[in-house]
Amino acid sequence: MSVPSQTTIVALATPVGISGIAVMRVSGPLALSVAAKLSGFPKNRFRDRYAVFSPVRDPDGHEIDQGVLTFYRGPRSYTGEDVLEVSSHGGTVIPNRIMEACFRLGCEPAGPGDFTRRAFLNGKLDLSQAEAVADVISAKTGVSHQVSYRILSGNFSALIHQMKADLLRVVSVVEAELDFSTHEIEPMPRDTKRKMIDTVLQSAQGLLNTYSTGRLLRDGATVSIIGRPNVGKSSLLNAIISEERVIVTDHPGTTRDAVEVYYQLDGVPVSLIDTAGLASTEDPIEQRGIQFSREFITKSDLILWVFDITGPPSDILEDVSHPFFDAPFLVVLNKADLLTESMPPDPLAGRNRSPPIVVSALKKTGVDVLARRLINTLVSSDLTDQEVLLTNARHKKALEDSVRSLKMAEQLLVSNGEDELVAFQVRDGLSHLDRILGITTADDILDNIFSTFCVGK
Repeated sequence: MSVPSQTTIVALATPVGISGIAVMRVSGPLALSVAAKLSGFPKNRFRDRYAVFSPVRDPDGHEIDQGVLTFYRGPRSYTGEDVLEVSSHGGTVIPNRIMEACFRLGCEPAGPGDFTRRAFLNGKLDLSQAEAVADVISAKTGVSHQVSYRILSGNFSALIHQMKADLLRVVSVVEAELDFSTHEIEPMPRDTKRKMIDTVLQSAQGLLNTYSTGRLLRDGATVSIIGRPNVGKSSLLNAIISEERVIVTDHPGTTRDAVEVYYQLDGVPVSLIDTAGLASTEDPIEQRGIQFSREFITKSDLILWVFDITGPPSDILEDVSHPFFDAPFLVVLNKADLLTESMPPDPLAGRNRSPPIVVSALKKTGVDVLARRLINTLVSSDLTDQEVLLTNARHKKALEDSVRSLKMAEQLLVSNGEDELVAFQVRDGLSHLDRILGITTADDILDNIFSTFCVGK
């Protein structure tokens, strides 16, 4: 798919501000002409992919700076069009003057994601890869970068193409049997067709099962630390991040508002929320803080429910037996350093729950065990070097729609339904996979996708 553009766009590809260099990108039919006019050199001076050191001039011939101009002839470029990259000194004045010169030479300002959009329209990337460009740029950790880069590099697309190829074999057989009589071709057993569809279903379901982990690695997890006043929630947060970020005192109610701290645990981005103590209070400020805490709790991916290990076990059992939220939670028994005798019996024994994690936030004991349990609870998939994780809600919806159609096709095959209906359902499943790759995507969806990109990419 190639869509020749009549316009030439330009944008600053590096952040605005004081820096060693700035890079401007130009893409479109005027790219080579702009290179010649900015430099004063003839067009034949610019060979494909060769850097040229040159003065950079405005259309009036005034020298702006000295820089490096690199020309990429389409289609062997990022966008598939002729592309020029101008590297100059950084700052604000020089890049702005070069951009103004490009505008005077016929370029138009690029909007968010315009370069990657052109790459998609010109067949350099499919839509799933184009979306991964933004995810790679905005990756919060090394692990989230790896997950997004596997999609950008085409591993995810390869899985979708394989699923499509398997379905095309099924639908071609079914439609051939509709077009030709049994004397002309030998029909394929319906059970064989069902097994072929089931292979695709298993692949699709396997990808869907990775979504919760993929989303957390891309967007991060929200983990709220809750409990009654003075059980050591703030101390526990400080112990997890090994930094004094939250005020800690012996006075109950010190934390009156929800405090959010961004942190990385084994490469997983986590927002740790230290909440106000859950208790009845007449203090309007504390009441407001508890309200904020409950709002955070409803949005949490995981709850760390903290209790004082020296308190009555009945309090723990009563609270844990009647959670007021839907998120999964880990029970944390804090203040183990205050135990004067042997460890008390597990208050949740026989309750069909994982055992509590015993810690001392003050002494920082047991915190490493808590961190491992936290990560293992959040990340359900084993992260191998080659595993592709589903990270995009749009891809998830398309896969779910495809699975729905393919399950209907399976049911029709089992119940001896009409072959025309089987073919229709399989083709419907194919169309949903095409949505992932951008083969059939409405313009308004493309506008929404690329509007989230930064200008210059």
